[in-house]
Amino acid sequence: MVDKLQRDPAEDRFGRLAFAYCKIATVSLIMGRFALPAAALLSAAFFIFGWIRGKRETKCYLHYPLLAATFWLIILTIWLGFEFAHEIMPSWLRWIHR
Repeated sequence: MVDKLQRDPAEDRFGRLAFAYCKIATVSLIMGRFALPAAALLSAAFFIFGWIRGKRETKCYLHYPLLAATFWLIILTIWLGFEFAHEIMPSWLRWIHR
């Protein structure tokens, strides 16, 4: 076993990225077309729970938990609108869903 201090930083970075995308691919494979809304809902919920418990910053690109939760709730709302009420959604948004 190689000591953690002796490992190449690029090796660790690529290993973490590979593992993250492996998790994403596995969930997408299992959930199919419901992967995006499930991930958006869970992401928003965990950002909100983290904020309630005192987490005020995140590693997410959006930086703030409530901003990230709002973004994912908007994505979820758009997905649900197209899935269940696509006739009322604006035509310029059709490129997002199918």
